[in-house]
Amino acid sequence: MGRSTLEARAQTMSDDEQEQLAGLERMLASQVDNTRIVYLHSEVSEHSIAHVISQLLHLANLNRNPIYLVVSTYGGSIDEMFSLYDIIKFLPCPVHTVGLGKVMSAGVLLLAAGVKGKRLMGASARIMIHPLSGGVFGNIFELENQTKEARRLQELMVNALVKETTMKQKQVTETIMKPMLDYYLTPQQAIELGIVDKVIGS
Repeated sequence: MGRSTLEARAQTMSDDEQEQLAGLERMLASQVDNTRIVYLHSEVSEHSIAHVISQLLHLANLNRNPIYLVVSTYGGSIDEMFSLYDIIKFLPCPVHTVGLGKVMSAGVLLLAAGVKGKRLMGASARIMIHPLSGGVFGNIFELENQTKEARRLQELMVNALVKETTMKQKQVTETIMKPMLDYYLTPQQAIELGIVDKVIGS
């Protein structure tokens, strides 16, 4: 049960029920402290990433042992993706990443951002990369400005993938990120491109 679900239920609960809910939240927090496993199992959004970042910072403050970030997402906001990416690179403790189920769009960079040699992927998981997408609206000057910013963000994404993987910039821009194309990879192909290091569950 996610924190947002718990908070929503708390608004309609009696005092006794709220105390039980608080106990559940303490138990969940204790499990995170003990296992050092953080889950991104939803859309990459402002709410989900804020929750993941708060858990990462909390665990990093406890000690410098590795943190395990489990990623299963269809993607989402590129701004929130870079928020989490920057935090992963900032933390004083290593972050090991695990891709399960589906790792798509913004989730791919987050999976690749883990410590090299410690990035795992489930044997049955799917991975997909595609160009930055999103609508642009307004007058011609606004369209030009938004298009320029989209290109800048796309370049940031390409450069980050080149840094975190074994892919070259030309390979990313001309093959992986062809316009209007979703590029699907098998776990073995993800290893060959340096996105992950090992397949688990095979």
